[in-house]
Amino acid sequence: MGFLIKKIFFLLILIAALAGCGKSLIEITVNDDEDPYPMFGKSSNRNFYVPLIVSDSIKLKWESEVYGNFSNSSITAYDEYIFTSDLGGRIYVFDINNGKRVGMLKSSDAIFTAPLLTKSLVIYAVAEEKNDLTDLVYYNFITGEEVYNKEIDGRTISQLAGTGDGLIFLTEDGKLSKFNYSGSLVWETITGVTSQCSPSLENGIIIFGNDNGEVITVSESNGEIINRKTIEGIFTASPVIDDGIVYMSNNNGKIFAINVNNLDIVWKFNTNARILMSPAIDDENVIVGNLKGILFSINKSSGKLNWEQNFGGLFNATPLLTLNRIIIPDINRSIHFIDKRTGELKKTYILEGRAKLTPVIFKNTLFIGYDKGIIGAYEFVY
Repeated sequence: MGFLIKKIFFLLILIAALAGCGKSLIEITVNDDEDPYPMFGKSSNRNFYVPLIVSDSIKLKWESEVYGNFSNSSITAYDEYIFTSDLGGRIYVFDINNGKRVGMLKSSDAIFTAPLLTKSLVIYAVAEEKNDLTDLVYYNFITGEEVYNKEIDGRTISQLAGTGDGLIFLTEDGKLSKFNYSGSLVWETITGVTSQCSPSLENGIIIFGNDNGEVITVSESNGEIINRKTIEGIFTASPVIDDGIVYMSNNNGKIFAINVNNLDIVWKFNTNARILMSPAIDDENVIVGNLKGILFSINKSSGKLNWEQNFGGLFNATPLLTLNRIIIPDINRSIHFIDKRTGELKKTYILEGRAKLTPVIFKNTLFIGYDKGIIGAYEFVY
């Protein structure tokens, strides 16, 4: 009997291993999508806002599983498909209607960032674990072919930013690059300082921070550094840009509104605890949470506090803002629906793992990701 149990256990492990080594292929047919979700934060200025009134009640449509865990990233989406990555080096594609996995790509090292999508390409960065290198991969998901794979000095853990004619790519050693969608290097800029911050851009100006507390602006057209100024702390999250003002958080627990043109501080607000998330903004408010589980709503123009609420958890993933709600993951196995105007907690949903992915609403469906590699698709119940 003991031998039989061991044999069955071995077979189960073998089946699981074989499942994790499925065919590396994505080949799907898509229609033109006029409103995709192609990158982290949806657009290169990354505001995490959708102008919708949503219900506090959600109902599970489907749940699917990936093989590895998630970083603090998000899904991306095009037409009837969502794309996601895991820390095991895989890219997955799921049908948004039923959660069926319709494709997967495998790499041997980690992917920390959300896949970047165009009409036919999924572009992703594989950070090599044993070497200070990144593999930048372009894959045509319509033909099912890898069209470009370039090894780049330096690892990247920061989000890619898509532009009209290419993408912006930042390595940990502070090297900023632009590649076109054919895979050719357009320009490369060496800043000389370690950076964990994801670049964002608006109106031809790229902006990011670094581990020396600097904020740097770079011209998208030629890669020349426009300005760099020391603020304070370490910047790790994506800047959020709107109408010439960039909103940035640092590990000193402060949130800054900074003029993009001259890098002067418009206002700053101290949350008194470390911040890892990118802030989220709408027309009037800046929403940010810290590692003490305190959520803040700040007036976007003045920097004055609207309200703060202590939820006793731990916030490190960026929330999603709607017209009426803040939907925020809590690493304490939950996701909260909060009244945006008052900060009142409306509803909390308990998850089976630590919430990791920034929530995304795509085609009226809410997508949530948490530990154990689970993606849930939820419909709003009115």
